[in-house]
Amino acid sequence: AEMAAGLDADAIVIALKSRTTPSADAVAESLAALEWLRERGCEQIFFKYCSTFDSTAAGNIGQVSEALLEQLGSDFTLACPAFPENGRTIFRGHLFVQDQLLSESG
Repeated sequence: AEMAAGLDADAIVIALKSRTTPSADAVAESLAALEWLRERGCEQIFFKYCSTFDSTAAGNIGQVSEALLEQLGSDFTLACPAFPENGRTIFRGHLFVQDQLLSESG
């Protein structure tokens, strides 16, 4: 549903299925969402990726992040895949799923 252009809100969330859709679709939908937000005056953008940080072979975090960065004119971002409540932790630069390295989990 379309929201009013003059919406007064502290935060707006747009939920997409960008993790499970084909890469080109994920990028296009994410860029469309970004455009929608910017048209309404949003200045701070937060891309919330899947809490499992693509601990499977599928996913579009990189492609969507790169497209958003390019559209925003930024050359860097911060990403932290740790989410202890989901068993994802970072130790010495390595992502663990429970007590296994991501690359060895499955």
